[in-house]
Amino acid sequence: MKKHNRIFSAVLAVAVGLVMTLGTAGVAFASEDDAYLALGANLDDGEKATVLNLLGVADTDDYNIIYVTNQEEHKYLDGSVDSSQIGSRALSSVLIKETGGSDITVDTYNIGFCTGEMYKNALATAGVSGAEVKVAGPFVISGTAALVGIIKAYEEMTGEDVSDEVIQGSVDELNTTGELGEEIGDKETAADIMSEVKEEIADNPGMTSEEIKEAISEAAQEHGVTVSDETLGKAKDTLENLQGLDINWDSIDLSKAEGLFARLISWVKGLFN
Repeated sequence: MKKHNRIFSAVLAVAVGLVMTLGTAGVAFASEDDAYLALGANLDDGEKATVLNLLGVADTDDYNIIYVTNQEEHKYLDGSVDSSQIGSRALSSVLIKETGGSDITVDTYNIGFCTGEMYKNALATAGVSGAEVKVAGPFVISGTAALVGIIKAYEEMTGEDVSDEVIQGSVDELNTTGELGEEIGDKETAADIMSEVKEEIADNPGMTSEEIKEAISEAAQEHGVTVSDETLGKAKDTLENLQGLDINWDSIDLSKAEGLFARLISWVKGLFN
């Protein structure tokens, strides 16, 4: 048993060292005390109270507050999301805190279309790291517009501008992943597929359009799902567009490192079962 414990400790140390080495990429937050609320500008008093309660905010004086307008939502979502889904009121709200680490954690409340993993993938594309994020709506809403609020708050916190092209690409990724998830009936699997192919692109930046398409098909097969030609083409277009953007690919590698860490721990535990 002691020998097993020594083996476990040794492999665990290697795994931790690997993740720490790969996890230094990404933009650090300006201050460990930074915490921002990005509130939908059209929330009425009752809706705002509901959102703040869901986000666990008792006193807004403890936070930096910014507002996201419906015009901003349309600026980044038009073309990726149906305008009727965006609507005429900005309601999605976000609480974002710096964690001091490198991972992104996301919890959602009253969000019907976007999952935590979908947000994490899109935020990694935008270069966000070391953040704890909560997303809430006053009632069930899609949550696509919340991505704009997260990135806007991130810019305020770090003083780093995220280009309109990268924001648009992140929004497109979020929406495409959601549509893929609805088609295959599992949004978490859809997020995994998109993330895995992004990792391949990060490792092989010269991938051709056909190679990206093939990588999506292979990832889908590995997860035991079938993707229609139309959705496959849209996913390929989305990822190919990201390939041409000036994004922080180290953030993509970071999510890969975290996944590797989890698999290593699982493998080590399996040695003693």
